[in-house]
Amino acid sequence: MTAASTETNTEDNGLSRTKRRLLWACAAAGVVLLLALLPPLLNVNRLQRRIAAGMSASLGRTVHLDNVSLHVLPVPGFTLENLVVSEDPAFGSEPVIRANTVEVTLRPSSLWRRQVEFSSIKFVEPSLNLVRNAQGRWNVQSLLMHAASVDTAPTEQRKAGPQPRFPYIEATGARVNFKIGEEKKPFSLTEADFALWLPTSQQWHVRLEGKPARTDTNISDPGTVKLEGWLERAATMAEVPVDLTGSWEGAPLGEASKLLSGVDEDWRGNLTVRARLTGELGTAKLTTTIHLEELRRADFVPVQTMDVRAECSGTLDVTTAVARDPDCSVNAPLLEGAKVAGRVVALADSVDLSELSAGGLHVGMTNIPNAWLLDWARLFTQRIPAGERPGGTVAGGIAYVASRPGVKASWQGEIHGDIVSTAARKAGDGAAVEHAISIVSETTGEGGGTKFVLAPLSLMQGKTQGLVLSGEATPEAYTLRLTGMATQEQVLALRALAPPLGDGVEKALGDGGSGKVLKIDVTCSRMWGAGQTCAAGMEPTKKPSRRRR
Repeated sequence: MTAASTETNTEDNGLSRTKRRLLWACAAAGVVLLLALLPPLLNVNRLQRRIAAGMSASLGRTVHLDNVSLHVLPVPGFTLENLVVSEDPAFGSEPVIRANTVEVTLRPSSLWRRQVEFSSIKFVEPSLNLVRNAQGRWNVQSLLMHAASVDTAPTEQRKAGPQPRFPYIEATGARVNFKIGEEKKPFSLTEADFALWLPTSQQWHVRLEGKPARTDTNISDPGTVKLEGWLERAATMAEVPVDLTGSWEGAPLGEASKLLSGVDEDWRGNLTVRARLTGELGTAKLTTTIHLEELRRADFVPVQTMDVRAECSGTLDVTTAVARDPDCSVNAPLLEGAKVAGRVVALADSVDLSELSAGGLHVGMTNIPNAWLLDWARLFTQRIPAGERPGGTVAGGIAYVASRPGVKASWQGEIHGDIVSTAARKAGDGAAVEHAISIVSETTGEGGGTKFVLAPLSLMQGKTQGLVLSGEATPEAYTLRLTGMATQEQVLALRALAPPLGDGVEKALGDGGSGKVLKIDVTCSRMWGAGQTCAAGMEPTKKPSRRRR
């Protein structure tokens, strides 16, 4: 072959490649143009009815759509407008789901098999109502159980099979409302992002993130709620296996209290809540950690804030929103030389999470340092000396007894321990350092009211003088009585241990004379939330006169 013919063949090959590329480019441009012009020419009215009927059949609820538009770029799909999923009449008349826009994408390969499969379903700013009726059933139970009964393939399965692949379902900017019967609760979840997909044929993976809100008050910084984990198929809702982890972070304690109670309870600090739910939904194990950092009252900044961590556990029936046998514990600081740290434990028979109410509450404590209790007291007042660290511990238990016909609700129980106070040592002559303390509940009146009685507590003992403190407290007020023999200076030194409890004592004592041993009988009383008043009777002790013989 000559050089000229070889050169000619090369030129022909180059032209052929150029022509093929040009043809492919023209074809691609034609396809793009066709895809762009085709949707407006299609009649989707019949398709709209088929989509609404198909969704109604799959959900078991009537579905309404105002409009459906088809798009083929960048991937084939539909835009559904004003989607409304009707509610089961057993739960009310308000729609269970409402979304102005729903974006649905198709799996292109399924179109060639004439079996339409959705790749993803995206709800834009939807509204969801979670309702529990008088029978204790949730409105979403039937939706979940219907989804569990449909045999579907995993979402990320590459090749099509006999079962349709479960779509990736997501929602952005969602709002979740809660209702008990016909009453809409003030709690809601806003700005929520949600995702649900099927990693295996038997398991769903769920992810949720949003901001809690309350409709009857303004909360500026509610923090963020997160939930992630998996659920599996089961015959009933109560038998669904789950492994879910959740958290509530970034909420200042004042804002968190407004969210839970509706008002700012005047606590400040940082709140972090973490929880895990494992097992079947009807009898799942719930473990929770509640961490309060830099805890203090809003009135002032104490010398030392508190750092408290509570560990809670119990059995949760998600279908009824009731926790059985929940308990929470808080460890007190370990005393110097002690082998076991003090502990406070709270137990309840049950807690209804939908009503935020508990039944049969019991609180027990063991080996609790008096110094730690005084640190708690310093959160409420600046007047307790920062250096005062009384020794000794207390232990005991109290229980809340719910009201019943003819009997008022009340707290009952007892607390025992010992107290060692530096103020007491300074006030006395050092003959005794450790003093027993005992507080016991007593029933008052025919209505079953309760008061807590402080048994006579020896604050100071000596050869020539001594002081005893006693008192009682009711839900309305408390009364304290200080009796014995002491100088005015010794009484005021004891008051330094807890100045708020000593308000009015100095005025009641009057000017008894410096250094004189007085007969003390001071009674102080205070209505909760009001000021304290004290009244006293005192006389200088008289030296016995010598009789002349």
